[in-house]
Amino acid sequence: MKRKKLGLIVSLILTAVLVSVVMLPGCTQEPEPEVYELTIQSGYPRGDISMGLLEEFADSAYDRSDGRLVIEVYAEPEIVPLPELFLSTKAGTLDMLQCGGTFWGGIVPVGEIEFGIPFAYDIPEELTFTGKAEEIRRFFFEAGFVDILREEYGKQNLYWLDMHTYGPVTLHSTVAVSTMGDLTGLKVRDEGLWSEFHNALGMEGVSTIDIGDVYSALETGLLDMTQWDVSAITGLAWHEPAPYWVHPHQNEHIIGHILVNMDSWNALPADLQDDLADAAADYWDECVETYEEEVANAYDAAGVEVVWLDEAAQTEWRAEALELWDELATRDAACAEAIALLKAWRGV
Repeated sequence: MKRKKLGLIVSLILTAVLVSVVMLPGCTQEPEPEVYELTIQSGYPRGDISMGLLEEFADSAYDRSDGRLVIEVYAEPEIVPLPELFLSTKAGTLDMLQCGGTFWGGIVPVGEIEFGIPFAYDIPEELTFTGKAEEIRRFFFEAGFVDILREEYGKQNLYWLDMHTYGPVTLHSTVAVSTMGDLTGLKVRDEGLWSEFHNALGMEGVSTIDIGDVYSALETGLLDMTQWDVSAITGLAWHEPAPYWVHPHQNEHIIGHILVNMDSWNALPADLQDDLADAAADYWDECVETYEEEVANAYDAAGVEVVWLDEAAQTEWRAEALELWDELATRDAACAEAIALLKAWRGV
């Protein structure tokens, strides 16, 4: 009996010692790293190439952060419709958006230049698709354009994270066109400054038709043309009612962005901000590679016919574009600075 009591006492003492050792400073278990769950919505529907590649962006962020960045990806209009996307991200309903600056040109005018005004990113140099994309990226990051963009979007409680390409954004038409006369009066779905440009050329810019309704609008004659990237052919099948792919491309690349709600951005530790930025740079690489492949594929797609504007039309388009550049420079100080950078870069 005494041995049993002694054993019990010894056991209690040992337990107390072990507990005290565990609770000593420096011996506590490290807390699990905090996981940050973020949402991003594209301005584009499923079937759009850049929207689909957002899954790669989310995967890269997860891998780079060792699982601490978990990003849920949504297409338009799965959380909010496109017209509400900017303000919803600004307010924090969404943590991030992926879209293009021309959609918010009425709020942030320099976004029109960022997206690509007519002939801004027409790169005549003998470069590959990737080489031309990298030339544009250098302009953004080395000429100071990113600084302008971050300041302007920052005024809207948004952090400009990074850029990506959509390849050439061109016209997809229900009718064959070649001359300025062929284009007169045609109704074209477009956005922002591009409506002004098309109107000046005698077409009728239309930005009130939802993206999800474009196919039927082309099919029924509500639209004659739409402006979009190669996803119009390879993912959205808009070439079925609009088989004519209008050339030449006015821009070799058109540029989109990822914007982050500033509060969501500031809530991330510095290392995770770096991981998110690196994932966005990976997304740039994915977009360049994929769009190059898809543009090449589109030339072989069944039902697609390439049509070319004649030299007189091309000359008139370019002249009208440069007038629009000068008008845009008068809209605010950021636009004036950006147009000056653009002209210096392109030698205009």
